Amino acid sequence: MNAGLKLGKIALAVLAVATAGLLSGAGCSDDAGTFGGVSAPSKSDPAAYTKFVVDQAIARYEAEGLDAALAHFNSPDSVDDQWYVFVIDEDDTVIGHYVADRQGLDVKGWVGTDINGYNFGPEMLAATESGRWVPYVYVNPVTGALGDEGAFELKNAWVVRHDGLLFGSGWYINTEEFVPQLIAESAEHFRRGGLEAIFEFYNDPQGISVGLIPTAQYYNSTDTLDGYFTGIIATPDGEILTHIDPTFIGTDIEDLLGPAVRSATPEGTWITADDNPADQGPQTMRFWVMDVDGTLIGAGWYSAG
Repeated sequence: MNAGLKLGKIALAVLAVATAGLLSGAGCSDDAGTFGGVSAPSKSDPAAYTKFVVDQAIARYEAEGLDAALAHFNSPDSVDDQWYVFVIDEDDTVIGHYVADRQGLDVKGWVGTDINGYNFGPEMLAATESGRWVPYVYVNPVTGALGDEGAFELKNAWVVRHDGLLFGSGWYINTEEFVPQLIAESAEHFRRGGLEAIFEFYNDPQGISVGLIPTAQYYNSTDTLDGYFTGIIATPDGEILTHIDPTFIGTDIEDLLGPAVRSATPEGTWITADDNPADQGPQTMRFWVMDVDGTLIGAGWYSAG
């Protein structure tokens, strides 16, 4: 799956990974990078920058109060490239959003369902003070406006509960950058603690995989995605240990992805349908796979052959 591939109804420009940091400060600026004199992380690390934007939103709320903070967040002038802040109140109502017709809507209703029918509202409402990643398809303000089909991309929102309110912002994912980084992190956890460490990484409530799993399950179960997006771990003899569809667990990875999967290197390799001999793999595939001392760890998208 590449960054421009059409997956079903809406183009998904897909994926990247998370770091942390809780900021505080008084005073304010219209620039998210200078609020309270705190330097922003680089936008080249979009997950870290997203967390920074949310932290700064909470700091603004603490320093100025809710009314002044909402006056800022509800203005289109608050949009910072692809980043903007949304706020949801104790009644699950959107009270902060730069698009005026989103204000006043219940996130449990249609505003909490993406254009492909995925209901992400409950995932947002499950966020705690520690934060939660929630991916869904939404309009990227850099590439278009509501109603422009090409502007809808896979967004990963970081949502934090504070004083009963939910503060969130998000960035738009690029698969070509994200999948190799995710698998590299998975491989590092495997080297340190084996499969158990990988599962802990995937199940971390603040980890990106927790948010991706319900999203992928929805898209895999509907006609919006012609195939499967999944992560896979296979033993050196090829037995699949993990897959989003449990019916594939225990089967041979070569039967699923074709013999080209064995060309994976310790550094990681993109494997496509074109890498397999005729009729020996999926009809379409883009999978990043690492060989970690014989264990194959990968993620990507494929359709059955």
